[in-house]
Amino acid sequence: MMRSRWLVFWFTLVGGACLSGATVKACEASTFINNAGNAFLGAARVHSASAFSGVTSRYTDLRSIAMFALGPHRKLVNKANEAEYLALTRGFIGRFMAKYSNRFSGSGMTIQDCVGSTSALTVSTRLANGKKIVFKLYHTRRGFLVRDVNVSSVWLAQQLRSTFVGVIRRNNGDIDALFVYLRS
Repeated sequence: MMRSRWLVFWFTLVGGACLSGATVKACEASTFINNAGNAFLGAARVHSASAFSGVTSRYTDLRSIAMFALGPHRKLVNKANEAEYLALTRGFIGRFMAKYSNRFSGSGMTIQDCVGSTSALTVSTRLANGKKIVFKLYHTRRGFLVRDVNVSSVWLAQQLRSTFVGVIRRNNGDIDALFVYLRS
């Protein structure tokens, strides 16, 4: 009797270990990633800045990304100019993504890995052409939002931060210089 329980336990342990390695853990953000991924890929196919700006508005936490991009200069954006800054940042992201859209054009996105907690996930995907795109997500009451995306080993939010902080520093801390840069 004890031996049969031991065998059942052993079989369950070994069988479970084999199955867990063979199956990919279900990702609770899979529907969101498929929708967001298809929207980004659709914008990439048409190389459209306005399409990317629309996708950015729909699927990202634009405010968090934009404020992160200011780095130590975050306090320079106040309530009076925040809406304009966010609109300019959305447009800049659209133009930036359109400019580099050939790096992630493709189809057939599949989720390779989904790790993290229910409130923050990192989802690695691969396109049919083998290119990898990684999404950092967080969960809100209304669903998931993208906090950052990595394409060709470049994190978008970090790239924005480097660019925006550089513009502000080159202009002696003048936030208006960043606004002028974002309008161009």
